[in-house]
Amino acid sequence: MKKLLKYIGILLGIILFIWFILFLFPLSSDSERAFFEGDEGTLVIAHRGGLDHAPENTLEAFSYARTIGVDILEYDVFITADGELVVIHDETVDRTTDGTGRVNEMTLEEIQSLDAGYHFQNESGEHEYRNTGVYIPTVEEVFQEFSNVRQLIELKATNDPERYEEMIQEMWRLIQEYDMHDTVLIASFDHEINLRFNEVADGSVAIGAGEQETRQFVTLHKAFLNLVYQPTADAFQLPVEQEGFNLADWKLIRGAENRGMDVYYWTINNEATMRDLIDLGAHGIMTDNPELLIDILNED
Repeated sequence: MKKLLKYIGILLGIILFIWFILFLFPLSSDSERAFFEGDEGTLVIAHRGGLDHAPENTLEAFSYARTIGVDILEYDVFITADGELVVIHDETVDRTTDGTGRVNEMTLEEIQSLDAGYHFQNESGEHEYRNTGVYIPTVEEVFQEFSNVRQLIELKATNDPERYEEMIQEMWRLIQEYDMHDTVLIASFDHEINLRFNEVADGSVAIGAGEQETRQFVTLHKAFLNLVYQPTADAFQLPVEQEGFNLADWKLIRGAENRGMDVYYWTINNEATMRDLIDLGAHGIMTDNPELLIDILNED
């Protein structure tokens, strides 16, 4: 009996040692996809182009972000009534324009006739972009103007579900037409949208994890079982805290690296939190104020 217990103890010790080695030394420090090639340190991700400085999800915001040197543009996508992909966060145009209506029920012409700079206010409270010709762009226009900048594109799960397939197919068509395979990362909170897009694109485009997959990984990580996790995506987009769990954790970041995945945190506008995440080894930080993050990263 003592020998049996001794052998069991040795076996458990070997298993724990292997687990420890795998945890400390990632199987892959990064996804092998071209989207992630050459990445070092923490990436600056302009949330909706950097909405603190220009009207969100507009060509003006993306131009500003590119000028200051961000690494990735982040934006959201809806499909119009006539099948065009437009860059907007909400399911209606009400909050960001001078119009009203649901994006899925409006034509591109109707949407682009609206003033997307109408509600934006600068630090002085001035509406500097109102009546200056700012409009809601199409994904195609963004691809045309910013093909040299990486893009994290969220296919909004708040589109009408019956339009999901049409939205996915049109996104894939545009990626092929503009040869953006290595320049975009496609994500959605809806796990099924991610899986379907990956199927349509035959695995040729980087994919972000949806809410279901993220929850699975975090649960396994907290149970010290992250090595069991089998990824179907290339990157996580996480808040720093969710449902009482602290997700700003170097062990969680390392656990994701062990599975060949990057971890991007959203939406971080606080300087102290930015510094903490940089110190933890976050692969990317999504922020409304990319200038602040760039200044912090350039301090050294």
